[in-house]
Amino acid sequence: MAAYLNRTISLVTGQTGPNGNSDTDDHHSSSSTDTVDKSVAGFSRHNSTIQSSGSNTSMNSGAMVSDTRLYQSNDKSPLQIFVRAKKKINDIYGEIEEYVHETTTFINALHAEAEIVDKAERELFESYVYKVAAIREVLQRDHMKVAFFGRTSNGKSSVINAMLREKILPSGIGHTTNCFCQVEGNDGGEAYLMTEGSAEKLNVVNIKQLANALCQEKLCESSLVRIFWPRERCSLLRDDVVFVDSPGVDVSANLDDWIDNHCLNADVFVLVLNAESTMTRAEKQFFHTVSQKLSKPNIFILNNRWDASANEPECQESVKSQHTERCIDFLTKELKVSNEKEAAERVFFVSARETLQARIEESKGNPPHMGAIAEGFQIRYFEFQDFERKFEECISQSAVKTKFQQHSSRGKSVSGDMRSMLDNIYERITIFRNLKQDQKNLLTDRIQGTETQMMQVTRDMKCKIHTMVEEVEEKVSKALNEEIWRLGVLIDEFNMPFHPERLVLNIYKKELNAHVESGLGSNLRARLSIALAMNVESAQADMTDRMHALVPNEQLIVSSTKLALRNQPFEMLYSLNCQNLCADFQEDLEFKFSWGITAMMQRFTGKVRERSKKNQPALANRQTSIGQQHGVVTPVSSPVDDTTPVCLLPTPGLVAGITPEQLSLISRFAITSVGGQGTMGGLLVAGIMLKTIGWRVLVGVGALYGCIYLYERLSWTNSAKERTFKSQYVRHATKKLKMIVDLTSANCSHQVQQELSSTFARLCRTVDTATTDMNEELKTLEVQLNLLESNQKQLKLLRNKANYIQNELDIFEHNYIATQ
Repeated sequence: MAAYLNRTISLVTGQTGPNGNSDTDDHHSSSSTDTVDKSVAGFSRHNSTIQSSGSNTSMNSGAMVSDTRLYQSNDKSPLQIFVRAKKKINDIYGEIEEYVHETTTFINALHAEAEIVDKAERELFESYVYKVAAIREVLQRDHMKVAFFGRTSNGKSSVINAMLREKILPSGIGHTTNCFCQVEGNDGGEAYLMTEGSAEKLNVVNIKQLANALCQEKLCESSLVRIFWPRERCSLLRDDVVFVDSPGVDVSANLDDWIDNHCLNADVFVLVLNAESTMTRAEKQFFHTVSQKLSKPNIFILNNRWDASANEPECQESVKSQHTERCIDFLTKELKVSNEKEAAERVFFVSARETLQARIEESKGNPPHMGAIAEGFQIRYFEFQDFERKFEECISQSAVKTKFQQHSSRGKSVSGDMRSMLDNIYERITIFRNLKQDQKNLLTDRIQGTETQMMQVTRDMKCKIHTMVEEVEEKVSKALNEEIWRLGVLIDEFNMPFHPERLVLNIYKKELNAHVESGLGSNLRARLSIALAMNVESAQADMTDRMHALVPNEQLIVSSTKLALRNQPFEMLYSLNCQNLCADFQEDLEFKFSWGITAMMQRFTGKVRERSKKNQPALANRQTSIGQQHGVVTPVSSPVDDTTPVCLLPTPGLVAGITPEQLSLISRFAITSVGGQGTMGGLLVAGIMLKTIGWRVLVGVGALYGCIYLYERLSWTNSAKERTFKSQYVRHATKKLKMIVDLTSANCSHQVQQELSSTFARLCRTVDTATTDMNEELKTLEVQLNLLESNQKQLKLLRNKANYIQNELDIFEHNYIATQ
């Protein structure tokens, strides 16, 4: 009774508005001791005036008119806390959704690097997108839900209509509401309804047929009819309050289905009792089931139809006390959902029909008391307003906690989990980046070292190739000279039948040229090729080893090895070409007596030429010194050819110790001998000498000379001709081959140089290719490092956003949840 008085006093003193809203932000100050003390006297006087006046409506009218301020709108409704909290949590989840999408897109881009983000992590990040989207969808539908329950015809629909200030739900005597009816706000200006399982918008007047148990066209008990009412026509709906009307709990035994389908997300339950009777077992059993499925549900108890107590004023207080005691015991001792003080604050005695009529009159511009049914209307009306105020405070607190606290926790969990995963990814990227940086540093040092060593190896290889080329040239020259010196042996090995006929002789010379060329080539190969090939291969192996040391990559080593190796070993080619070289060889196979005058003169002139060759340098030196003494430059004679006669030597003085007189005698004798045509010349000379020497000696010498001539003439056979031919060929080939010694040795050295240079060039290309590949790899590493650095910056930004979201949710909980 004290709680009832306190609530009524606060209403009378003007502490609440028409919707039960406090005019100040402190809604709990109305129950303070000071307020009670200051208001008791005024309330007593006001109450006594009402009771003494009986049915004096004029006084009631004056009192109600004086309190018109109680029905002014109040923007500081407790329900606005839920509205602001809902807007704030929706804004935060909009940021969370944007953050999750941004993070998932970033992670999907990182998924290409399997070493950083694996498939499971990517799928986990993508799952957060669906989770946040589902939460946002729930948040859009979140509202403050109040469910009204009670026995049939207790006035549940009337209470909802009174709170909505319009007769929306069907009501009347008997069993009226046949199914669940949910009234929620609609942003449009049109009212409509929708049945369960259908998207068709029906006229709202159809509710009288669909939800009325008295009509033939009715739905089953557990069906739900959703009524969308314009928000601007009701402040409660504008503040996201949803009302759920139910059939009587005594109509069906499927209470569990009711609770599961319509009550699990309810923030406040209102038990509407009939004040003319007491609480029934069916009503208690229903809320016992609710208490088992929900943790401490918020329950208000309305003793409706209290206007009937005006007919029995003598027992009014005792009945009220009895109902209050039973309700408090039910909430505290049976359900154990609140203590006695809280329970006393949640038991009200109202008349919903009377309040609805008063508010309809008020909407017409009439005073509210015109809707009064019985005496004591003002107190019952104030009691209903006090219920609305307490209901608004409770449902706002309950809805914010039950709905937004869970969403806030889930948002913090999502952002925390994502931050933790991003931290792990950041650490992996850091490790991966350090590894790439080490690879870059190693590769940079390798490229610089390769370039430096390449320059050194190039210089060394050039020197080595130059040295080998000189050695080869010297060896080939020496070997070829030795083979030319042994040319007679090689020609003696030629066994083709010889015949002095011109046609046969040409074939013989051709075959002999081929034999000489083949033999010289074979001998040179036998003496040089193996050693030269080994030296070349050794040099190539050395080049390859040194080049491979510059490219310590297995794949590059394999490719460079394949490129450097030859399919066949190196072989020296000796291009002698004797066919062309000895093409001008002309043999002389005519018989020549070895002791003939011509032969003697040739021997003599040959010796003279040899001595002149020996003395020519000394003579040239003397002439030069004499010329220098007299200031005259004496030209040095050119070398004497083997075919130049001695008589043509440019020596005006003494030549080889022969006086000019002796030389004249010898010349005349030689000319006479030559003019005698060989033997006849000899006879002529013999005749001249007959007188000087004597005929016996001359005859003896002549006989001996003739025998020798006859012997040589008989010995001039094909074999002798072949020997002469080969001897002439040896002299001619020797002379020709000596002319190409330098050319052949230079050609061989050029082959070695070409082989080594080509090998070195191939190896250089291999190193260049490897260096190019390393440079490309270096560029790739630099790109990867830049990308990793960019990823690290993005990860830092995403982690900071996660911290920001955590802070936003902490502030939200502090402002809207912790203060409740």
